[in-house]
Amino acid sequence: MKKSSHPAASSKASASYDEALLSQDERFQEFLSGLPAGPPVWFCFFTSGLLHVTRHFLRFVPPGLNVAFVCSDLTQEEIAVRDTMSDGLPAFDIDERVGSHEIFEFLLRNLDRPFGIVDCDCFVMDADWFTRCTDALEPGVVVSSPFSYGPIPLAAPPFMALDPRARPEIERAIGGPVSPAAYAYIPPGPEKEIDGAMTRLIEPHHEAALGKVLAMEGRRLPFPQGGLLDVLDDGREVRSHERYHHAQNGNGVIRVVFDGLMLYQLMALAAGWRIHHFHGFPGTKVFAPQLVHAGGISYWHRLRPSEVAAGLHELPWSAHIDALLLEDFNARPDAPESYRARSVRLAAGLRQSRATLEGLREQLRGKLSSSGVDVTDSRWRAVLG
Repeated sequence: MKKSSHPAASSKASASYDEALLSQDERFQEFLSGLPAGPPVWFCFFTSGLLHVTRHFLRFVPPGLNVAFVCSDLTQEEIAVRDTMSDGLPAFDIDERVGSHEIFEFLLRNLDRPFGIVDCDCFVMDADWFTRCTDALEPGVVVSSPFSYGPIPLAAPPFMALDPRARPEIERAIGGPVSPAAYAYIPPGPEKEIDGAMTRLIEPHHEAALGKVLAMEGRRLPFPQGGLLDVLDDGREVRSHERYHHAQNGNGVIRVVFDGLMLYQLMALAAGWRIHHFHGFPGTKVFAPQLVHAGGISYWHRLRPSEVAAGLHELPWSAHIDALLLEDFNARPDAPESYRARSVRLAAGLRQSRATLEGLREQLRGKLSSSGVDVTDSRWRAVLG
């Protein structure tokens, strides 16, 4: 895998910027040169605190899959456990804490042949889906995924394959650079910017291309679309599909944010490229015989236990999976102390939420079974008992 000739992007709408993690490129190219040749590589990105989830992910990695980890902010203890439980699968470690948007830029810039991205909390039971996803990247296809955002059917993480060779062609067609990161028309205000994610500014050539593929409700206000977030006048960030509900409650939209890879795909459509869906899951929170992705496993705990107990919020399925996987992981003698400490805090939060591990286990077993998932599969029995 040779380094892409794509230059670092620059923004004319504000100060010039460099793409994320440029300082890591040379080291990453050395890492790529050591990966097995042949089938496309599937990259799994995760940050510190998610080893317990990654352990379960590994149960679903089919033999022979060309998979590699990209990890952020792991401690030395976590790195040692990861390497032990993964039997030394290739892993590239980044010392600083970064998010998925930076990784999207990093991978797309550094690879020159098709590759896949899969989240560590995406458990793919159907082993041939990895091949089906990458095989769909035939000429003219920029992205392949079983997940679809609508009404424009954009592909969605957490399971997708991309062809980075499309990027220079897209940029030539739209008349300027485009990144797979998040985008907004105006700089962020005091509101929290999609969990602090890196956000680029939409430039004139982007706006011109958007006019070919996206209907607008108002100036710089696209009609609701999956992958588009509304920032409300009270600072909340909500899905654009909820816009009219919030409007009835007196909240207006002050700006919108295209989540990671969304504007990139719209630019690809404007340039004449296609997006392929080899399956038709709407959205990304899916329980199905082929795949389970509850979503939000790294941030569900922001819910206040007292609000869950009071019935203001339901305990999400990501909480069930997180708690049970943490219990399973901490049975390992080499589980880092930070994971054991989190287990204690989590147990206290669950008690406040009037939940128990056994109750969560029964509920998850019922949810999986009713969704057609084989709960007798040894990979799930490890958690469900």
